[in-house]
Amino acid sequence: MPGRRRESDADVAENAEPLTVLDLDDPEIGLRPEDRFAVIPPGPRLVPRRAHDEATRIPVLLLAGLLGLFVLASWLGGVGSEDASDQDSPVAPLLDRITGTTLLLVGDDGVAAIEVGRGAARPVDDPGARALLRERGPRSRLVPTDASGRAWAVSAGPDGIATARELDLGDGRVTAEVRVEGVVVAATTGALIVERSSGVLDAVGRDGATVLTVAPSGQVLGAAGTRVATRVVDGCSGTDCGVAITDVATGATLVVSAPLSAGGTEFGSLSPDGRLLAVVRSDGVDTHGLLVDLDLGATIPFRARGVGRDTIGPTALAWSPDGAWLFVATERDGLDAVATLDGTTYRVGSDLPAFTAILTR
Repeated sequence: MPGRRRESDADVAENAEPLTVLDLDDPEIGLRPEDRFAVIPPGPRLVPRRAHDEATRIPVLLLAGLLGLFVLASWLGGVGSEDASDQDSPVAPLLDRITGTTLLLVGDDGVAAIEVGRGAARPVDDPGARALLRERGPRSRLVPTDASGRAWAVSAGPDGIATARELDLGDGRVTAEVRVEGVVVAATTGALIVERSSGVLDAVGRDGATVLTVAPSGQVLGAAGTRVATRVVDGCSGTDCGVAITDVATGATLVVSAPLSAGGTEFGSLSPDGRLLAVVRSDGVDTHGLLVDLDLGATIPFRARGVGRDTIGPTALAWSPDGAWLFVATERDGLDAVATLDGTTYRVGSDLPAFTAILTR
């Protein structure tokens, strides 16, 4: 109406009835606690945002923390780890000393040489390496000797006659050839140890004639010098089977007590001086071995990585010329070095070429 004064906002606020204060915890309102900060509508921020921000920030911080721990653990797990597949094998330190030994790693496609403890393996293509590859075949195998730089290549004929050829690993010359009836299982300085079809173990000279009957039967664990080590067959029980040491030159036999399993040892090797005998059993994962001092009767246990299926046998073991180190060809083309003084095992480098036999050169 004309002349009527329009009420100002201040008059309206002064004359308005006070608003009712709502109790958000009143069950009649039906507002759940989680609904108070669930949604922030556009417009004026009537609901405090701090609680909402913290609620969304905490899961993000937790996720970032877990991710950081995962990255840190992965980095720490990779430090010093050359091969993750070795985690299931015994933890052994990397070899950090010179052994004075050159090994030939003989594979199907070639030969490599490694100065153990001094450098990496390198391919070899000389007369000795070519002779090794030439003499190897589907029906032939290598038999190590106690002399560094020599090995026997043995071929089995269809008539049960084996031909053994001694090779010089330096110049590749064939220094001896012997034909015998049976299987050549080891070699001493002057004789081959042959298992006849009857099971008898004979020492056969370079002329093919029998020098001595080593044992009526049994398993040859190693040979070196004039000594041959065989398992004692009679009276073997429990874990005390014993080892018989026969001197081919004199015919004398000495029995040494050794905690060997009655189930049989897979293979063994005798040190170049004929004093230490290494006997091993491998299950493909671990190699459990025993060093037997044949002069003192003392034993030292050791453990290495498992011997691969393709390398199992006498040529899976090799010695340093002084007998201070025993080398074990392990699965996945690995090589372990065992200090014969105390049985400590070391890993030899990594990234070795594929091989199925090791020989001391």
